[in-house]
Amino acid sequence: MKITPEDYAILERAVKRTMTLTGLTLDNYTSLGLTAKRYRWDMLEQTQIKIGDGINIDGDVNIYAYANDNHIDTALRKITKTK
Repeated sequence: MKITPEDYAILERAVKRTMTLTGLTLDNYTSLGLTAKRYRWDMLEQTQIKIGDGINIDGDVNIYAYANDNHIDTALRKITKTK
């Protein structure tokens, strides 16, 4: 996984907290005909984390400075335990 351990820890805490607070599961999504990928990215969106590009804006997690959406999705799959 290309995401740094520090950024992964931030994503993991935020996404797991969102999953708990919303109570939404992958089963909720698939029952509506939505995909696991949609679930993962919706959970990330709900965290309100700003995935930045490395220009050091306060509050950004500067993942796009060194990774892309595929790398982020790999991290999200691990966090949400989805395929």
